[in-house]
Amino acid sequence: MAPRRRSTSPPPASLPDDDDILREILLRLPPRPSSLPRASLVCKRWRSLVADPQFRRRFGDHHGKPPLLGFFLEDYPSSQFVPILDRPDRIPGARFSMTLNKGNRIVDCRHGLVLFIRRRPRRRLLVWDPVAREQRRLIVPRELDNDLLMFNGAVLRPASGHGHYQVALIAHDRLSNHTRIFACLYSSETGIWSKINSLQLQSFMATPEPSTLIGNSFCWLLKVHPDLQHVILEFDLDRQSLTVIDLPLQVKARPFKLRIVPTEDGGLGIIHLSTFHSQIWKREPGSVWVHDRAIEFEELRSACKGDRYPLIVGFSEDSNAILLQTNSGVFMVYLRSMEFKKISNMGNFHLHYPFACFYPGGTGIGDGHGGDDVLEDVKWLFVETC
Repeated sequence: MAPRRRSTSPPPASLPDDDDILREILLRLPPRPSSLPRASLVCKRWRSLVADPQFRRRFGDHHGKPPLLGFFLEDYPSSQFVPILDRPDRIPGARFSMTLNKGNRIVDCRHGLVLFIRRRPRRRLLVWDPVAREQRRLIVPRELDNDLLMFNGAVLRPASGHGHYQVALIAHDRLSNHTRIFACLYSSETGIWSKINSLQLQSFMATPEPSTLIGNSFCWLLKVHPDLQHVILEFDLDRQSLTVIDLPLQVKARPFKLRIVPTEDGGLGIIHLSTFHSQIWKREPGSVWVHDRAIEFEELRSACKGDRYPLIVGFSEDSNAILLQTNSGVFMVYLRSMEFKKISNMGNFHLHYPFACFYPGGTGIGDGHGGDDVLEDVKWLFVETC
Protein backbone atom coordinates (compact mmCIF):
# COMPACT_ATOMS: atom_id res chain seq x y z
CA MET A 1 0.00 0.00 0.00
CA ALA A 2 1.49 3.33 -1.12
CA PRO A 3 2.23 5.87 1.62
CA ARG A 4 -0.30 8.65 2.00
CA ARG A 5 0.86 12.00 0.61
CA ARG A 6 0.56 15.05 2.76
CA SER A 7 -1.60 17.85 1.45
CA THR A 8 0.41 20.69 -0.11
CA SER A 9 -2.52 23.08 -0.51
CA PRO A 10 -2.01 26.44 1.23
CA PRO A 11 -3.91 27.10 4.42
CA PRO A 12 -7.19 28.93 3.95
CA ALA A 13 -6.79 32.68 3.79
CA SER A 14 -7.89 34.51 6.90
CA LEU A 15 -11.13 36.35 6.41
CA PRO A 16 -11.44 40.00 7.42
CA ASP A 17 -13.30 40.50 10.66
CA ASP A 18 -16.65 42.22 10.78
CA ASP A 19 -15.13 45.56 11.79
CA ASP A 20 -12.84 45.59 8.74
CA ILE A 21 -15.79 44.93 6.44
CA LEU A 22 -17.85 47.59 8.16
CA ARG A 23 -15.01 50.13 7.85
CA GLU A 24 -14.85 49.51 4.11
CA ILE A 25 -18.59 50.11 3.85
CA LEU A 26 -18.50 53.28 5.93
CA LEU A 27 -15.50 54.49 3.95
CA ARG A 28 -17.72 54.65 0.87
CA LEU A 29 -20.37 56.89 2.39
CA PRO A 30 -20.71 60.15 0.45
CA PRO A 31 -18.49 62.95 1.85
CA ARG A 32 -21.45 65.11 2.84
CA PRO A 33 -21.46 66.72 6.31
CA SER A 34 -24.40 64.57 7.41
CA SER A 35 -22.89 61.18 6.48
CA LEU A 36 -20.54 60.38 9.38
CA PRO A 37 -22.60 62.12 12.12
CA ARG A 38 -25.61 60.06 11.03
CA ALA A 39 -23.59 56.84 10.96
CA SER A 40 -22.27 57.56 14.45
CA LEU A 41 -25.84 57.54 15.81
CA VAL A 42 -26.62 53.98 14.74
CA CYS A 43 -24.88 52.40 17.72
CA LYS A 44 -21.80 52.58 19.91
CA ARG A 45 -19.83 50.29 17.60
CA TRP A 46 -20.41 52.46 14.52
CA ARG A 47 -19.66 55.59 16.51
CA SER A 48 -16.35 54.12 17.67
CA LEU A 49 -15.35 53.20 14.10
CA VAL A 50 -16.15 56.54 12.44
CA ALA A 51 -14.62 58.55 15.31
CA ASP A 52 -11.28 56.76 15.01
CA PRO A 53 -8.60 59.23 13.77
CA GLN A 54 -7.13 56.62 11.40
CA PHE A 55 -10.55 56.04 9.80
CA ARG A 56 -11.01 59.80 9.41
CA ARG A 57 -7.68 60.05 7.58
CA ARG A 58 -8.65 57.15 5.31
CA PHE A 59 -12.05 58.74 4.67
CA GLY A 60 -10.35 61.95 3.54
CA ASP A 61 -7.81 60.09 1.40
CA HIS A 62 -10.56 58.00 -0.22
CA HIS A 63 -12.70 60.99 -1.23
CA GLY A 64 -9.93 63.43 -2.07
CA LYS A 65 -11.17 67.02 -2.01
CA PRO A 66 -13.50 67.90 0.89
CA PRO A 67 -16.95 69.40 0.31
CA LEU A 68 -17.36 73.16 0.36
CA LEU A 69 -19.54 74.02 3.38
CA GLY A 70 -19.74 77.78 2.95
CA PHE A 71 -17.80 81.03 3.34
CA PHE A 72 -16.50 83.26 6.08
CA LEU A 73 -16.83 86.98 5.43
CA GLU A 74 -14.37 89.71 6.23
CA ASP A 75 -16.75 91.70 8.40
CA TYR A 76 -16.14 93.42 11.74
CA PRO A 77 -17.06 92.81 14.57
CA SER A 78 -17.90 89.23 13.61
CA SER A 79 -16.63 86.96 10.89
CA GLN A 80 -20.00 85.76 9.65
CA PHE A 81 -20.34 82.26 8.17
CA VAL A 82 -22.56 81.91 5.09
CA PRO A 83 -23.64 78.27 4.49
CA ILE A 84 -24.31 77.12 0.93
CA LEU A 85 -25.55 73.51 1.28
CA ASP A 86 -29.16 72.39 1.55
CA ARG A 87 -30.60 70.41 4.43
CA PRO A 88 -29.70 68.00 5.91
CA ASP A 89 -26.11 69.07 5.16
CA ARG A 90 -26.56 72.78 5.82
CA ILE A 91 -24.40 74.12 8.65
CA PRO A 92 -26.25 76.89 10.55
CA GLY A 93 -24.30 80.13 10.51
CA ALA A 94 -24.47 80.33 14.31
CA ARG A 95 -22.58 77.03 14.57
CA PHE A 96 -19.47 78.68 13.12
CA SER A 97 -19.98 82.13 14.60
CA MET A 98 -16.95 84.01 15.89
CA THR A 99 -17.11 87.35 17.70
CA LEU A 100 -13.86 89.19 17.11
CA ASN A 101 -12.02 91.30 19.61
CA LYS A 102 -11.32 94.86 18.58
CA GLY A 103 -8.57 95.04 15.99
CA ASN A 104 -8.88 91.41 14.82
CA ARG A 105 -9.52 90.45 11.22
CA ILE A 106 -9.71 87.26 9.18
CA VAL A 107 -6.84 86.79 6.71
CA ASP A 108 -7.04 83.16 5.53
CA CYS A 109 -9.06 79.95 5.53
CA ARG A 110 -7.78 76.56 4.37
CA HIS A 111 -7.92 72.83 5.21
CA GLY A 112 -10.65 73.34 7.82
CA LEU A 113 -8.76 76.10 9.67
CA VAL A 114 -9.39 79.85 9.88
CA LEU A 115 -6.63 82.37 10.57
CA PHE A 116 -7.12 85.74 12.29
CA ILE A 117 -4.58 88.49 12.99
CA ARG A 118 -4.78 91.07 15.75
CA ARG A 119 -3.70 94.46 14.45
CA ARG A 120 -2.87 96.17 17.72
CA PRO A 121 0.23 95.46 19.83
CA ARG A 122 0.99 93.01 21.20
CA ARG A 123 0.12 91.38 17.91
CA ARG A 124 -1.21 87.84 17.98
CA LEU A 125 -2.58 85.29 15.56
CA LEU A 126 -5.54 83.00 16.18
CA VAL A 127 -5.84 79.61 14.48
CA TRP A 128 -9.42 78.38 14.76
CA ASP A 129 -10.88 74.95 13.95
CA PRO A 130 -14.65 75.66 13.75
CA VAL A 131 -15.67 72.00 13.57
CA ALA A 132 -13.62 70.85 16.57
CA ARG A 133 -14.20 74.23 18.28
CA GLU A 134 -10.54 74.55 19.11
CA GLN A 135 -8.48 77.75 19.17
CA ARG A 136 -4.72 78.24 19.25
CA ARG A 137 -3.15 81.65 19.87
CA LEU A 138 0.28 82.51 18.49
CA ILE A 139 2.48 85.44 19.43
CA VAL A 140 4.13 87.29 16.55
CA PRO A 141 7.96 87.07 16.64
CA ARG A 142 9.34 89.86 18.81
CA GLU A 143 11.37 91.30 15.90
CA LEU A 144 8.14 91.93 13.96
CA ASP A 145 5.99 93.33 16.77
CA ASN A 146 6.23 96.86 15.42
CA ASP A 147 3.57 99.55 14.98
CA LEU A 148 5.02 100.49 11.58
CA LEU A 149 4.39 97.04 10.08
CA MET A 150 1.29 95.77 8.29
CA PHE A 151 0.54 92.03 8.45
CA ASN A 152 -1.01 89.24 6.44
CA GLY A 153 -0.77 85.47 6.69
CA ALA A 154 -1.82 82.03 5.53
CA VAL A 155 -2.55 78.66 7.13
CA LEU A 156 -2.47 75.03 6.00
CA ARG A 157 -2.31 71.46 7.24
CA PRO A 158 0.70 69.61 5.75
CA ALA A 159 -0.19 66.49 3.78
CA SER A 160 1.53 64.25 6.34
CA GLY A 161 0.91 66.49 9.32
CA HIS A 162 -1.39 64.18 11.33
CA GLY A 163 -3.23 67.09 12.91
CA HIS A 164 -0.39 69.61 12.79
CA TYR A 165 -0.60 72.91 10.96
CA GLN A 166 1.66 75.64 9.63
CA VAL A 167 1.17 79.41 9.60
CA ALA A 168 3.03 81.73 7.24
CA LEU A 169 3.30 85.32 8.40
CA ILE A 170 4.27 88.22 6.15
CA ALA A 171 4.79 91.83 7.23
CA HIS A 172 5.75 94.97 5.36
CA ASP A 173 6.69 98.49 6.32
CA ARG A 174 5.63 101.66 4.54
CA LEU A 175 8.44 104.06 3.82
CA SER A 176 8.59 106.96 1.41
CA ASN A 177 10.16 105.27 -1.59
CA HIS A 178 10.41 101.55 -0.90
CA THR A 179 8.80 98.65 0.96
CA ARG A 180 10.60 95.97 2.95
CA ILE A 181 8.80 92.62 3.25
CA PHE A 182 9.41 90.05 5.98
CA ALA A 183 8.24 86.43 6.15
CA CYS A 184 8.52 83.50 8.55
CA LEU A 185 6.83 80.14 9.14
CA TYR A 186 5.36 78.65 12.30
CA SER A 187 4.98 74.89 12.81
CA SER A 188 2.62 73.52 15.45
CA GLU A 189 4.74 70.36 15.49
CA THR A 190 7.82 72.19 16.79
CA GLY A 191 6.03 75.16 18.35
CA ILE A 192 8.57 77.68 17.03
CA TRP A 193 8.89 80.30 14.29
CA SER A 194 11.45 79.88 11.55
CA LYS A 195 14.19 82.34 10.70
CA ILE A 196 12.80 85.63 9.36
CA ASN A 197 13.50 86.23 5.67
CA SER A 198 13.19 89.61 3.98
CA LEU A 199 13.49 91.46 0.68
CA GLN A 200 13.00 95.01 -0.54
CA LEU A 201 10.72 96.45 -3.22
CA GLN A 202 11.70 99.73 -4.84
CA SER A 203 8.15 101.04 -4.68
CA PHE A 204 5.28 101.69 -2.32
CA MET A 205 3.02 98.68 -1.76
CA ALA A 206 -0.61 98.28 -0.66
CA THR A 207 -1.80 95.58 1.74
CA PRO A 208 -1.58 92.12 0.11
CA GLU A 209 -4.76 90.37 -1.00
CA PRO A 210 -5.62 86.88 0.36
CA SER A 211 -3.18 84.07 -0.40
CA THR A 212 -3.40 81.24 -2.91
CA LEU A 213 -1.60 77.94 -2.40
CA ILE A 214 0.32 76.97 -5.57
CA GLY A 215 2.17 73.69 -5.13
CA ASN A 216 3.99 74.12 -1.84
CA SER A 217 4.20 77.91 -2.01
CA PHE A 218 1.94 80.62 -0.70
CA CYS A 219 1.40 83.41 -3.23
CA TRP A 220 0.03 86.89 -2.53
CA LEU A 221 -0.97 89.56 -5.02
CA LEU A 222 0.62 92.93 -4.23
CA LYS A 223 -0.55 96.20 -5.74
CA VAL A 224 2.35 98.52 -6.46
CA HIS A 225 1.76 102.26 -6.46
CA PRO A 226 1.38 104.69 -8.12
CA ASP A 227 0.20 102.85 -11.26
CA LEU A 228 -2.09 99.84 -11.57
CA GLN A 229 0.75 97.33 -11.82
CA HIS A 230 0.80 94.28 -9.57
CA VAL A 231 3.46 91.78 -8.54
CA ILE A 232 3.25 88.35 -6.91
CA LEU A 233 5.01 87.58 -3.64
CA GLU A 234 5.90 83.88 -3.42
CA PHE A 235 6.88 82.24 -0.12
CA ASP A 236 8.32 78.76 -0.76
CA LEU A 237 7.52 76.61 2.28
CA ASP A 238 10.23 74.05 1.55
CA ARG A 239 13.06 76.54 1.09
CA GLN A 240 11.39 79.22 3.24
CA SER A 241 12.49 81.76 0.66
CA LEU A 242 10.82 84.92 -0.68
CA THR A 243 10.56 85.80 -4.36
CA VAL A 244 8.87 88.67 -6.20
CA ILE A 245 7.37 87.79 -9.58
CA ASP A 246 6.45 90.47 -12.11
CA LEU A 247 3.18 90.11 -14.02
CA PRO A 248 2.85 90.50 -17.79
CA LEU A 249 3.16 94.14 -18.81
CA GLN A 250 -0.26 93.93 -20.47
CA VAL A 251 -1.94 93.16 -17.13
CA LYS A 252 -2.93 96.33 -15.30
CA ALA A 253 -6.00 95.97 -13.14
CA ARG A 254 -8.04 97.95 -10.68
CA PRO A 255 -8.68 96.49 -7.21
CA PHE A 256 -10.49 93.13 -7.10
CA LYS A 257 -10.17 92.57 -10.84
CA LEU A 258 -7.20 90.22 -10.56
CA ARG A 259 -6.65 86.91 -8.75
CA ILE A 260 -3.93 84.27 -8.49
CA VAL A 261 -5.22 80.85 -9.63
CA PRO A 262 -3.55 77.49 -10.30
CA THR A 263 -3.17 76.34 -13.88
CA GLU A 264 -4.54 72.99 -15.05
CA ASP A 265 -1.17 71.36 -14.31
CA GLY A 266 -0.96 72.98 -10.86
CA GLY A 267 1.37 75.81 -11.85
CA LEU A 268 1.11 79.55 -11.27
CA GLY A 269 -1.60 81.46 -13.11
CA ILE A 270 -3.67 84.64 -12.89
CA ILE A 271 -7.14 85.63 -14.01
CA HIS A 272 -7.74 89.22 -15.13
CA LEU A 273 -11.36 90.34 -15.07
CA SER A 274 -12.66 93.13 -17.29
CA THR A 275 -16.42 93.71 -17.22
CA PHE A 276 -17.87 90.27 -18.09
CA HIS A 277 -14.74 89.08 -19.88
CA SER A 278 -11.55 87.66 -18.45
CA GLN A 279 -8.10 86.58 -19.56
CA ILE A 280 -6.13 83.76 -17.97
CA TRP A 281 -2.34 83.82 -18.01
CA LYS A 282 0.05 81.08 -16.93
CA ARG A 283 3.73 81.10 -16.08
CA GLU A 284 5.82 78.66 -18.09
CA PRO A 285 9.24 77.24 -17.19
CA GLY A 286 11.87 79.88 -17.70
CA SER A 287 9.79 82.55 -15.94
CA VAL A 288 7.81 83.35 -19.11
CA TRP A 289 4.14 84.40 -18.96
CA VAL A 290 1.94 83.14 -21.79
CA HIS A 291 -1.70 83.87 -22.53
CA ASP A 292 -3.71 80.72 -21.79
CA ARG A 293 -7.30 81.51 -22.77
CA ALA A 294 -10.08 84.07 -22.80
CA ILE A 295 -13.37 83.57 -20.97
CA GLU A 296 -16.72 85.17 -21.73
CA PHE A 297 -19.29 85.30 -18.92
CA GLU A 298 -22.27 85.73 -21.23
CA GLU A 299 -24.73 83.66 -19.18
CA LEU A 300 -23.66 85.45 -16.03
CA ARG A 301 -24.13 88.79 -17.79
CA SER A 302 -27.74 87.80 -18.53
CA ALA A 303 -28.31 86.85 -14.89
CA CYS A 304 -26.85 90.17 -13.76
CA LYS A 305 -28.50 92.39 -16.34
CA GLY A 306 -28.36 96.03 -15.30
CA ASP A 307 -25.85 95.35 -12.54
CA ARG A 308 -22.48 96.92 -11.99
CA TYR A 309 -19.50 95.09 -13.35
CA PRO A 310 -18.50 92.18 -11.09
CA LEU A 311 -15.62 92.17 -8.61
CA ILE A 312 -13.56 89.14 -7.57
CA VAL A 313 -14.19 88.64 -3.84
CA GLY A 314 -12.79 85.16 -3.33
CA PHE A 315 -11.33 81.99 -4.78
CA SER A 316 -12.03 78.37 -3.80
CA GLU A 317 -8.86 76.29 -4.25
CA ASP A 318 -10.70 72.98 -3.75
CA SER A 319 -13.39 73.83 -6.32
CA ASN A 320 -11.15 75.90 -8.65
CA ALA A 321 -13.82 78.59 -8.72
CA ILE A 322 -13.81 82.37 -8.39
CA LEU A 323 -16.46 84.31 -6.50
CA LEU A 324 -17.91 87.36 -8.20
CA GLN A 325 -19.77 90.11 -6.37
CA THR A 326 -22.59 91.95 -8.16
CA ASN A 327 -25.56 94.03 -7.06
CA SER A 328 -27.69 90.92 -7.59
CA GLY A 329 -25.61 88.83 -5.21
CA VAL A 330 -22.51 86.65 -5.15
CA PHE A 331 -21.90 84.06 -7.87
CA MET A 332 -19.48 81.13 -7.86
CA VAL A 333 -17.94 80.47 -11.30
CA TYR A 334 -16.13 77.17 -11.92
CA LEU A 335 -13.16 77.88 -14.17
CA ARG A 336 -12.98 74.45 -15.82
CA SER A 337 -16.63 73.94 -16.74
CA MET A 338 -17.60 77.65 -16.72
CA GLU A 339 -20.77 76.70 -14.87
CA PHE A 340 -21.91 79.15 -12.23
CA LYS A 341 -24.36 79.28 -9.35
CA LYS A 342 -25.64 81.98 -7.08
CA ILE A 343 -24.58 81.45 -3.49
CA SER A 344 -26.13 84.50 -1.81
CA ASN A 345 -28.19 87.63 -2.42
CA MET A 346 -25.60 89.78 -0.65
CA GLY A 347 -25.15 93.07 -2.43
CA ASN A 348 -22.63 94.68 -0.09
CA PHE A 349 -18.95 94.11 -0.74
CA HIS A 350 -17.19 91.53 1.47
CA LEU A 351 -14.17 89.37 0.86
CA HIS A 352 -15.20 85.69 0.98
CA TYR A 353 -13.02 82.96 2.50
CA PRO A 354 -14.16 79.46 1.37
CA PHE A 355 -14.44 76.84 4.13
CA ALA A 356 -14.20 73.19 3.06
CA CYS A 357 -13.71 70.14 5.27
CA PHE A 358 -14.85 66.59 5.97
CA TYR A 359 -17.29 66.62 8.86
CA PRO A 360 -16.29 63.96 11.44
CA GLY A 361 -18.56 61.43 13.09
CA GLY A 362 -19.73 62.10 16.60
CA THR A 363 -19.93 65.85 15.91
CA GLY A 364 -23.20 67.74 15.94
CA ILE A 365 -24.08 70.20 13.20
CA GLY A 366 -26.39 72.44 15.17
CA ASP A 367 -26.07 76.01 16.26
CA GLY A 368 -24.32 75.20 19.51
CA HIS A 369 -27.47 75.83 21.58
CA GLY A 370 -28.72 72.29 21.98
CA GLY A 371 -29.83 71.54 18.44
CA ASP A 372 -28.26 69.41 15.76
CA ASP A 373 -30.09 70.63 12.67
CA VAL A 374 -28.51 68.12 10.32
CA LEU A 375 -30.15 65.26 12.23
CA GLU A 376 -33.58 66.71 12.94
CA ASP A 377 -35.28 65.24 9.90
CA VAL A 378 -33.91 61.73 10.41
CA LYS A 379 -35.49 59.11 12.65
CA TRP A 380 -33.13 56.45 13.92
CA LEU A 381 -33.52 53.26 15.87
CA PHE A 382 -31.05 53.62 18.72
CA VAL A 383 -29.47 50.44 20.02
CA GLU A 384 -26.65 49.88 22.49
CA THR A 385 -24.67 47.39 20.43
CA CYS A 386 -24.47 46.14 16.87
